[in-house]
Amino acid sequence: MYKVGELAKATGVKEGTIRFYEKCGFLEEVERLPNGYRVYTEHHLYQVKICRLVFGGFVNRRLRKSSMGLIAAARAWDLKEYEAAAAEYQRAIREDIERTRKVIEIVANGTNFMEISNAQYTKKQAARLAGTTEEAIRNWERNGLIPQAAAYQKRYYSQAVVNRMYVIRLLLDTGYSIMAIFQFLQKMDSGAYADAKNVLLKPEEGEDLQSCADYYLQALLDLQQKADILYDLHAEMIKA
Repeated sequence: MYKVGELAKATGVKEGTIRFYEKCGFLEEVERLPNGYRVYTEHHLYQVKICRLVFGGFVNRRLRKSSMGLIAAARAWDLKEYEAAAAEYQRAIREDIERTRKVIEIVANGTNFMEISNAQYTKKQAARLAGTTEEAIRNWERNGLIPQAAAYQKRYYSQAVVNRMYVIRLLLDTGYSIMAIFQFLQKMDSGAYADAKNVLLKPEEGEDLQSCADYYLQALLDLQQKADILYDLHAEMIKA
């Protein structure tokens, strides 16, 4: 059993943050002594550790949604579900890392997204490969980021267009505006590769550009380390 100060010392999480996790429903119900003091158990110790790892770094919205499954499973102390959620979280991060490396390769090599491949993908398949949604792809088409299909014609996407989606998704995740991405893609399409890089690395005043692919990749690699620790906690939680 732990008092809140003891739990804070054991986990490295401030007392106020622990109470915030409790208020948000991330922890099991906490017992109170007759004098009103909260007392925490080993379950709470791990639940706080999990929250610290989940909220302790950069993450995009998709990975945040995946990480919340770990918190829910830990709160319910469903260790089988926790193990499955931790494995899924690791998988999702690995996929984002591979997509990000693909983007870095595309930009570094100064290509225009072309790839020797006859592959054709449906919208659903393309969304799965690029790590986005079908509605997002429709929005990218409306904004001129990817070419639109002819009216009343079933749409298939080439590997080159899917490569383009990798780039769009990453730039949106790292804070680039639709207009900045449009300008970047225009320069890439025209063969002005050096100018395209400058759009990302040396934005004009007023443009909403916040980061670049290298930073994003490092953030994901840091997140992968935390995800590995989250998965390994499962073995400890079984003994708690």
